Amino acid sequence: MLINKKDKLNKTKEQAITFLKGRNGKLLAGVCAAVLVLAAGIYTWNQGAEVREGLAFCEKGEYAEAQTCFKNAVIADNMNPENYNYLGIAYLGANAYEDAQKQFQLALNLDSESQAAYRGLGIAALETKDYESAIAYFNQALEYSGLWVDEDEYDILWYRADAERAMKDYEAAAETYSALLELEGNQALLRYYRGDMYCLLGQKEDAMEDFDAAVKMKGNGYDLFWNIYDSMAQAGWEEEAAVYLKLTEQPGYVDSSKTGSETDIRKYQGMIAYICEDYENAMELLSAETLKKDDRAQLYLALSYEMNGDYGKALSIYLEKISGGDADVDAYNQIARYFIRRGKGEEAVTYLEEGIKSCSEKELKVLYYNLVSAYESCGDYEAALDALSKYESKYGEDEASQHERAFLNERIR
Repeated sequence: MLINKKDKLNKTKEQAITFLKGRNGKLLAGVCAAVLVLAAGIYTWNQGAEVREGLAFCEKGEYAEAQTCFKNAVIADNMNPENYNYLGIAYLGANAYEDAQKQFQLALNLDSESQAAYRGLGIAALETKDYESAIAYFNQALEYSGLWVDEDEYDILWYRADAERAMKDYEAAAETYSALLELEGNQALLRYYRGDMYCLLGQKEDAMEDFDAAVKMKGNGYDLFWNIYDSMAQAGWEEEAAVYLKLTEQPGYVDSSKTGSETDIRKYQGMIAYICEDYENAMELLSAETLKKDDRAQLYLALSYEMNGDYGKALSIYLEKISGGDADVDAYNQIARYFIRRGKGEEAVTYLEEGIKSCSEKELKVLYYNLVSAYESCGDYEAALDALSKYESKYGEDEASQHERAFLNERIR
């Protein structure tokens, strides 16, 4: 995450708690691996060798070894709550959430105002999808946030925004990013994230204001422009979205120090060429040998071949992914969508059903949904409606499935 210590705003504890809790007193936290590395910053480093060694293991992702170190620290001083918090963090890293919760609770037994313990309990609750408990724990953590707003509170806001987005509470997430902007100062990443929320809310002018501000800042690479394109295109504003991609061709917008390797630059330029309908250039850029194993580059190369009318080359790329022996959901989905675009629904059904049998159950949502489209492509609306019912029985109704059902009912009448 981004922390600008020079611009950090010191607020009193009362102001901080009121400000950080956001609307309706809600506080959620998303979880990422960085929280484990941040353990070193949560506490002071005036601990013994066992704790320092354990933290080093955490940073390397060696959580079993870290647990051993922290257990030894607990044995050496079982009245120090921080030792239990450290051990809880090591258990979180190993996805042992029940064990982690026990350690954080032991820390609270010794220090009922331990912010780290409440944060740890919140993370464990969040990972086990106990969102109400997570909210309560994180709110409690803020009550013991100390005198100043610092990195810990900033992290909570970042995680909270992730969770709000996952819950589709885009308005709340936008407010959280606004809070971070006030605390951390004007930053391209934050302006992009808030703009993305405005896209999901359908607020085009607000989104473009944030995106315009983000692209004018120094230090931007191709990924920012591509993410802006994705956000706006998904909102249905494809014409405006393409304008941001075209900015990358103008001097001063893309920082050469942030563009990555020559291979990365070639990939982004190729994908941008495809979006801008320059298929010849896209094919030339994306067919580089160094991009042969880059799935995203290969997808856009295949799409460029399709748009150029070279269906044989496009199909060969999709088939290569399927025949590799480790085909994933994306591979099956891409080849199915290829056949749907070609009006060959039967072939699409075959690959989708093969993918459903071959891939992990938790990854199959997109395949089940595209099976509906495949049957539609065949003109078999009864089978499409049956496939839609199976999709909804597994994943529940959503706005897209409701529209699909209305469409199919009209066709069947």
